[in-house]
Amino acid sequence: MSDNFSSKKSASSEKSDSSKKTGSSEESESAKESGSIKSTDLTNQSESPKVIAVPGWMLPGIVVVGSVFILASAKAFLLPLVASCLLALTLSPAVYQLGRLGIPRFINSLLMVLISAGLIVLAVWVIAPAIVKWVERAPEQIVSVVDSDRELKDTIHSLKETSEKVTKAVEDIVQSPPKNTTVVQGDNWSETALSLLQQGLGATLVIMTLTFFLLSNGNLLILNLVRQSAKKPHRRRLIKLFRKLRFEVGRYLGAVFLINLTVGLVTSAIMWFFDVPMPWVWAVLVTLMRFIPYVGVSMVAILIFLVSITHFGHLIPAVLPPLSFLVLSSITGLFIDPMVHGVRLKVNPVIVFISVIFWGWLWGIAGAILAVPMLTIILVVSDCMNWKRFYSVVHAK
Repeated sequence: MSDNFSSKKSASSEKSDSSKKTGSSEESESAKESGSIKSTDLTNQSESPKVIAVPGWMLPGIVVVGSVFILASAKAFLLPLVASCLLALTLSPAVYQLGRLGIPRFINSLLMVLISAGLIVLAVWVIAPAIVKWVERAPEQIVSVVDSDRELKDTIHSLKETSEKVTKAVEDIVQSPPKNTTVVQGDNWSETALSLLQQGLGATLVIMTLTFFLLSNGNLLILNLVRQSAKKPHRRRLIKLFRKLRFEVGRYLGAVFLINLTVGLVTSAIMWFFDVPMPWVWAVLVTLMRFIPYVGVSMVAILIFLVSITHFGHLIPAVLPPLSFLVLSSITGLFIDPMVHGVRLKVNPVIVFISVIFWGWLWGIAGAILAVPMLTIILVVSDCMNWKRFYSVVHAK
């Protein structure tokens, strides 16, 4: 009897346990279902935005477009900064040599900045009034030259008649009613030149101030940057980079400036010999424009021809001055530049030309002048930092 009673008791306990388990499992399943229903309701109520995956091949293009947009938008900030860094690199060898004589670095930096500022102000004072006067007189002189030359006058008259006929034929085809034309009188050249001169003087003041600080306190900034690197190989690489930038690139930029200044002075003497107006202006223009490879020399030759044709009034006397300048530039490029432009000759000419076009389009004439020095610095940085792929593309083998 006792055995039967115990067996019945155990069976009833097992049934109760199983019923509890099934009940708890059913409750957990119902809780899960209710939780899933609540979660789906919440997701339906607040729909999260869909994330669109960008293909990997689009990322470089996005980076390039964004970088170009930033460079164009920050021109007012980046252009004086880049010009100050390049000017500091150009003046750093002279500051270093004066420091070896026992002169304090503060005085050396101030002296070189004052000399540079004086040269810039002198160049602007020489070139600006002469260019403004020539631009104001050039249209009248060109008209007088055209009137004095019958063949040229007949050619221009025939071209004008042809243009009028083509315009009339197009208007007849389109049959568009004539529109009222409004003449907008532009600003005077002198007012425009004065506003540009004020902007240039303000930018020059910023550049000279920043250059002074870079020359006087640049070593401390470089040491702080080097100390940020935790590994010794990285520190050595950074020290090598800054030394190479200071000495090799600085000497290169200084040598290029001296060559351009010499060519400019010789060009000024040639213009004086041929009795071309504004002979002193060409020294400044040639010194600046020779920093732009391929394009700068051509632009100066065209300007010399325009000034000569408006002054002499005949073709043969007007051709001799620009031809003499081109001969001088060719001799300098063939014999003098290869001995000095050691870094420059290592850059692929296609990359140089693309760089000039890009920076000229982005920052104007100042960007075109700074294009090759910036490309030279980029080449030195890629060499020191072991950017082998970029260096192999830019480097001319």
